[in-house]
Amino acid sequence: MTGGGRWADRPSRHDSPLTGLEVWLTGTPAELDAAARVLAATGRLACQGQRRMLTGADAGRAQLYLRLNITPTRRTIPPARPTSDDGATVLRFPDRLSGGAA
Repeated sequence: MTGGGRWADRPSRHDSPLTGLEVWLTGTPAELDAAARVLAATGRLACQGQRRMLTGADAGRAQLYLRLNITPTRRTIPPARPTSDDGATVLRFPDRLSGGAA
């Protein structure tokens, strides 16, 4: 029932409060599996909805709802900087002295 009748969906003191990060994912089934695995590794998976296959131009793709409980923490150790310049990978090129070996 969608109206304001006797069984209308209203907040109840018996309902647990919704908490956590809510995410709607859209992608191929393999992409959804990978994304759900990675997101679940960041915290605790509180709720996972039913996968819903899409139609039309999005045929072959699906949507998935996730709710996660993630404890926000500050990183105490800064991430290691790669041996690069401004984030770019430094490639070793052969020179005349090495005879072509890098």
